[in-house]
Amino acid sequence: MSRLSIEIDPEQHRQIKTLATFSGMSMKDFILSKVLTPSQKEMDTTDKLLSHPENKKRLMEAINTPTEDYVTFESIEELKNALQI
Repeated sequence: MSRLSIEIDPEQHRQIKTLATFSGMSMKDFILSKVLTPSQKEMDTTDKLLSHPENKKRLMEAINTPTEDYVTFESIEELKNALQI
């Protein structure tokens, strides 16, 4: 197995983690699905969530929340409960 390391700033890390959590995936799986999966006709989980204006607004608020104010969720269910969806 090979290892890949990239340097990203803390804000980028937080944004990727938020999107991965919304998709119910680890960061590794989320990134690999975006990079290696051929384009699909079906919407992935993130696209489905972003297609609803209220969910998109909540997700964008979460992504744009200053680092010191953000909340981390351990599961997609915990996130859904917090967003009341």
